[in-house]
Amino acid sequence: MKLNKITTFVAGLLFSVAALALELDDAKNMGLIGEQPNGYLGLVSASSPEAAALVVDINAKRKARYQEIANKQNTQLVNIERIAGEKLIEKAQGSGEFYMDGSGQWQR
Repeated sequence: MKLNKITTFVAGLLFSVAALALELDDAKNMGLIGEQPNGYLGLVSASSPEAAALVVDINAKRKARYQEIANKQNTQLVNIERIAGEKLIEKAQGSGEFYMDGSGQWQR
């Protein structure tokens, strides 16, 4: 039951990130950034300072939201990060975006 509540909160988080969707989607479509198993974005290509700034900004917002969820669920931050990472990677795989696999390699 507790895991279902966490999953529901994480799903809500995914929708709350949609406010940055245009910039985020553009960077993902260009192959500059991708999702990582830890629930945060990573740079696929380090050639864009704009993408790097976007990653820092979104990751800070994600971490704050993950911490809120962890506090509400009385669980550790790492648990929320892991669940979010799984969901975000599933989404990236379905949409053809970059994601980091278990061996640390970027896949599309």
